[in-house]
Amino acid sequence: MSDEFGATPKGLSSQILNIAAVLMRKGGLKVPRYQRAYTWGEGEVRQLIKDLWGAFERNATFYFIGEIVLVKNKGKLEICDGQQRLATLTMVIAYVRDRLPNRAKTYQQLVMDGDDARILLREDDVHFFRGLVQEPGKMPELARYPEIGIESRDAIATAASVIDSELQVDDRVLDAFMSYVARSCTLNVVDAEERGCAQTVFNALNMRGSPLSGADIIKSDLIENAGLTNSEADDAARKWERIEERFRREDFAELLNMMPLLLTGAPLLSPGDLAAFRYAVDKAGGVRKFLFEDLPRHGEVLHAIFHANVDVGPYSAEVNRRIHVLKQVERWDWAPAAMAFLVKHGQDHERARRFFRALDLFTFACELSVVDGRKQAARYKKALAAVGDDRLLYVAEAKNGGAELELTASEQSKLVDILNRSRKRDRTRRLLLIRIEASLPNGRLLNMRDDVTAEHILPKGSHAWWEERFPYPKRREDVCHLLGNLTLINQAQQDAAGHKPFPDKRKVYFETSSAPVHALTEDLRPCLDWSYDHIEQRQERLVNALLEDWGI
Repeated sequence: MSDEFGATPKGLSSQILNIAAVLMRKGGLKVPRYQRAYTWGEGEVRQLIKDLWGAFERNATFYFIGEIVLVKNKGKLEICDGQQRLATLTMVIAYVRDRLPNRAKTYQQLVMDGDDARILLREDDVHFFRGLVQEPGKMPELARYPEIGIESRDAIATAASVIDSELQVDDRVLDAFMSYVARSCTLNVVDAEERGCAQTVFNALNMRGSPLSGADIIKSDLIENAGLTNSEADDAARKWERIEERFRREDFAELLNMMPLLLTGAPLLSPGDLAAFRYAVDKAGGVRKFLFEDLPRHGEVLHAIFHANVDVGPYSAEVNRRIHVLKQVERWDWAPAAMAFLVKHGQDHERARRFFRALDLFTFACELSVVDGRKQAARYKKALAAVGDDRLLYVAEAKNGGAELELTASEQSKLVDILNRSRKRDRTRRLLLIRIEASLPNGRLLNMRDDVTAEHILPKGSHAWWEERFPYPKRREDVCHLLGNLTLINQAQQDAAGHKPFPDKRKVYFETSSAPVHALTEDLRPCLDWSYDHIEQRQERLVNALLEDWGI
């Protein structure tokens, strides 16, 4: 019967390969024109490197980064899904190649096959990527490449800058890390004979998959195999379902994934790993305690965090404001420590105020790479373990300078320096402006998904009115991207403002009846002109407001 029906579907195959084998596929890889351009930002690139470092440091047998879908077309394998990961890993390899001349030949073979590129981006970006990534020696230049207004190329340059900042390690360690990545970073490669087939697979992977696939298995195991009476099992199932109903499926899955870390301090390395989950539950007091105490308490706290509705008495407004801005950060690494504190000490209102101010500052310091990326996870984990001991969390109480949640003096100094640099990359720039808005009197609590965009008051492009007042191109470019020259308006306002003279821009900012005037923009109302002095004074004013809100 197996011969009659065949062992695998016609025109489709799947295999597990490491990244070296994927990049060295015969014929090379190509991003077809119908695919979007390279779009990864700082957060995605940094997180990939962090994850790879974590696997390397714990000497994991392999690190699985998901599935890619390829389709055969005229001798090339077109990338139907996986471009962002493959292009980013190619840049990581190219960076190490340029850092380690003695190993350049070894790593270059993963980037180029003789004169042929291993991966071809879309036609609009293929020469840019070839010249600054795949040809040796140009990655340092790419990491400092100026913003040019072409989103895909600016994103590639941003990725190079993040890679450079995250891989500042000893050369021998860097070589060992790169060798590990090439060998042990694995993907499930789905090969399709035609585009329609590949698109079907892609849609199934991204639209039909259940992000909570392990939750029902965990629920069944805990309730059915824990020695509960029928009455207790029914009660536990009802409690579980009431908690689950309060969350979206993926958010409830994230709660479950966090529980082992919250209970034992050891994260769940593979979502849905039943054995590891059950081990953590048993270690923390057993199934009965988990079902009737731990899960309900943590579920209640996470629900309050999601809705910025935490009750800490007279400081509720301040703490919920900080939670709101923390939720705008792409990675929720801060959430386990926040949950643990609220579960254990949420009734201590003074301590809650102090804790969330410190967590707010620490999280944004991590987002801005003030805290060493290779130490962030460990410090979050130590802060989670120390939520009950201020001597371990804060500088004032710490012995031997060992505070986990507060920044050191050098980190504070680095933060101030970073805030006063030009911000040329959009996501971090918007995030910071939203954070500053929340720190200003009468500031609004905005979301990253809101219709708010970073407006350059002195525009990036040239215009006679602006060139007369800012005649030196280099200095104009330096101040153009400072926080002091930025505000938040909606997209329609930005389109209307364009490169207009400042008096005309003011009319757009303050006389657009359909658009709210945010505190950041209201700050401009006394300014009837715009000059270097205005930018510098506003830069100092905004940075100081943010630092004061953080207690610096």
